[in-house]
Amino acid sequence: MTDHYIEVAVSKDGGHTWSNWRRRSLGAVGQYEQRIRLLRLGRYRHAVMKIRVSSPVKRDLLGGVAAIEPTEG
Repeated sequence: MTDHYIEVAVSKDGGHTWSNWRRRSLGAVGQYEQRIRLLRLGRYRHAVMKIRVSSPVKRDLLGGVAAIEPTEG
């Protein structure tokens, strides 16, 4: 069976310019509750994200979490 994936692009300027798409696996068909992690997204005050999924079936985004760490500077 094919491995499905999700792709995410980030904009740090309100959607005027976008990063390259970053791909993560969603696992095989029947593999539920797959967690996706994106690390090292850079520094910004506000971000907008675009999300697309390879599979042409119904899907739901159940939530999102951001872990914020203070930096020097």
